[in-house]
Amino acid sequence: MYLTDAQRTRLAARARAEGISEGEAIRRILDQALGLPGDVEARLAAVDETAGLLADAPDWPEWLRQVRGRGADERLRELGL
Repeated sequence: MYLTDAQRTRLAARARAEGISEGEAIRRILDQALGLPGDVEARLAAVDETAGLLADAPDWPEWLRQVRGRGADERLRELGL
């Protein structure tokens, strides 16, 4: 998406003022302009419904190690390099 300098400046200022990303600011502006509901309640309900869903799942670094297997450093050490 191409924005004018003035649009980019105003967008950045609005995002900063609201404490959100520029992408989120664009989505909110579009929702408002297109008459789409912001539906914050639905978003919060989705968070509530899924919170804790994967409580027993490994955290990201552990999961990544499981998926990737041994790292290059570990394999090189095994080879004595």
